[in-house]
Amino acid sequence: MTIGLLTTDTDIVRDHDKDSGALLRGLAEAGFQTGAPVWHDPSVDWAAFDLLVVRSPWDYPERYAEFTGWLERAAGRTRILNAPDLIGWNIDKRYLDDFRARGIACVPYTFCTTPAEAATAIAGLAPGRIVVKPTVSAGSRDTGLFRPDDPRALDLAERIIAGGKTAMIQPAAEHVIEHGENALFYFNGDYAYACHKGPILLPGGGYLGGEYTEHITRADPSRAEIELGGRAIAAIADIAARKGFSEDAGRPLYARVDIAAHPGGAPEIIEVELFEPAYFVRIAPEAVTHFVEAVRKRCRQ
Repeated sequence: MTIGLLTTDTDIVRDHDKDSGALLRGLAEAGFQTGAPVWHDPSVDWAAFDLLVVRSPWDYPERYAEFTGWLERAAGRTRILNAPDLIGWNIDKRYLDDFRARGIACVPYTFCTTPAEAATAIAGLAPGRIVVKPTVSAGSRDTGLFRPDDPRALDLAERIIAGGKTAMIQPAAEHVIEHGENALFYFNGDYAYACHKGPILLPGGGYLGGEYTEHITRADPSRAEIELGGRAIAAIADIAARKGFSEDAGRPLYARVDIAAHPGGAPEIIEVELFEPAYFVRIAPEAVTHFVEAVRKRCRQ
């Protein structure tokens, strides 16, 4: 069988995709034929792949309509995991409404489609700090940490909205801002391992150190965090069924659940990434084994 790990050809992949090489080697050692096709390469014969696994098409926010159109067309040529209908739902953070509706604790948020809505949401969170981001983004692009009275908060929200996107306004999870968050990884619905993602946002907008840099270490999540992540993964089957998604959509091949821990309080979901998460193979080399075995199982189904 031939497995493709879907990517793109921009500098962000060359600089930041630290996983795909190891994953391709692991698949080859397991007896698969492999490739790393660029999603917008017109010369690729998608039907030549028995399975495409979405890995690092990280230029999709700038080419959103083009990418989603490609995804729909390619789904008619070969099998894609995670499933295209699941990705189409998960690509926009408004999917969090479906988890919250099922009683799964999420960091509070407000979605804003007009500058007036954004101004109201920002003012309503005073005096605490806030995070402003678009609902469709990768690598924390156009994401900022501000005080509510900082005019740059509304400026960012207005810029997001003017670009045709929805702005997401949240109270800053202070423990995350100061200490980071845990990322829990699941393959075929089973918990595999966890990593800790250090703080990245600089107050007033921008990144700590001046550029987007992830500081990743091993993590030992609490039982409450693992239970919360498991509830989120379990909920996907119900969400997919109720939305009429494909059979593949009900069980993600891969998933990363980012969780905010609150000292003395219950954990909350920050994000459930079912589209193009990094697996942090250099920190957790067992990710390759989990991934290859997950692919092997799905190829038998």
